[in-house]
Amino acid sequence: MMGRLVLEVSDLWVRYPRGDWVLRGIDLQVNRGEQVLVIGDTGSGKTTLARAITGLAKTIYECDVKGRILLSGMEVDGMHCEVLSRHVALVGQNPYLYFIEPLVGDDLYGYALKVHCDGRLASDAFNKVVDAMGIRRLTERFFFEISGGEARRALVAKAIISNASLLIFDEPLMWLDDRGVEDFVDLLEMLRRLERTVMIFEHRFVPLLKRVDKVYVLKDGKLADVTSRALTTFEKLSHQLPHGFYFEKKTGKGDLLLEAKDVYFKYDAKGDYLLKGIDLQLCRGDVVLIYGLNGQGKTTLLKILAGYLKPHKGKVLRRGSVLYIPQNIALFYTESTIEKEVVEVFKAWRMKTKAKVGLDVVRGLNIDPLSSPFSLSHGQMVKLAVGLAFALDVDVLLLDEPFSGLTYDDRLKLLELLYQSNSAVVVATSSLDATEAPYWTKLYKLEEGRLVEMRAIEKASLIRASRLYRELVGVESA
Repeated sequence: MMGRLVLEVSDLWVRYPRGDWVLRGIDLQVNRGEQVLVIGDTGSGKTTLARAITGLAKTIYECDVKGRILLSGMEVDGMHCEVLSRHVALVGQNPYLYFIEPLVGDDLYGYALKVHCDGRLASDAFNKVVDAMGIRRLTERFFFEISGGEARRALVAKAIISNASLLIFDEPLMWLDDRGVEDFVDLLEMLRRLERTVMIFEHRFVPLLKRVDKVYVLKDGKLADVTSRALTTFEKLSHQLPHGFYFEKKTGKGDLLLEAKDVYFKYDAKGDYLLKGIDLQLCRGDVVLIYGLNGQGKTTLLKILAGYLKPHKGKVLRRGSVLYIPQNIALFYTESTIEKEVVEVFKAWRMKTKAKVGLDVVRGLNIDPLSSPFSLSHGQMVKLAVGLAFALDVDVLLLDEPFSGLTYDDRLKLLELLYQSNSAVVVATSSLDATEAPYWTKLYKLEEGRLVEMRAIEKASLIRASRLYRELVGVESA
């Protein structure tokens, strides 16, 4: 299956305008049919490497690029973008941004026509790829109506139409629930059968570890092959009890801050209720997890608790300040610089004189206050938003999928921060990774509109995954 060299990177150096070198002498070879996983800290240069391979680092981001990148033996430097797009396909974190036509079928056929310049050839290519990817049922649907996993599968079909020699996935598991992760793993198996070459840049890498051929760590601008060590360490940790991180069981402090009583909600007046008879009490010091697959109403429930939506039946009583941090973390930010953002946030909370506390949070995260909040990575945006929430001393903090875009180590640190908080915290998540019992006062599952209490999952993997990440990347234990 393998043999022909698809990607060859030699002594690659990349830096952004007025910046220091992000990549410092990268060497990499990927053969046909190989599936390669790249992990590393937020800001380590994973996205920069993807941009360099796809030619975007130089053409769009005006980076200084030294070294050689060959795709199927051809130099990326100087290759026309339309020609390059037929050799390498990038499937980004938000797959919905890559559609041109509203109907999935029209988008795929239009692309096939652009590639083949002939109606008959385009139809043949379209039909073959639709059947091969098992997405015939999606062709009559609008792209904004399908799930993230389905959208990603359609984009892979697009890449196969162009016969791209390399597929690059940037954080493909972000925002996917546990079922969606399984679907992506199935997609990788399908691509392996089709002998497609794949590179994956992912923080949530454990579900992929045994599925890929190579594992690399990107650190300090260098790329290191850790394949053997990753598998050995993973097996070792799988048979160990996760001692060393546990605290005493978290308990609330009795001061009732928010209460939902028999809450019902539906978006369509003629449709079924999405939420049915929700009861929830939040006391100061509570840290509550709400687990559920995508589409079960977790975001809707948080918006109701925050006051952005009104229940159709029932009521929500708030006895303190409430802050909601959305899943799409970019929606939390509005200003041109982080410094302005902090000032406006504290002003809105009538705490303008204490904005210096918020700026201390920014500096503590090693973030430039004069930079744009939209220049931050997803993980940095999450860390900053949570830090500002605690600086504001909010009574109730509602977090929608806060672990997305974070390394396992950062997820654990965030969980420990929430554990130590004096606020009432609710975390909505579609993954069971973080259900280690001592961190939570209560765990709930939202399913078919009902909120039911659940027990901790004994084999929850966040602590082990964090240890694995630390060993591979060389992060010192806290």
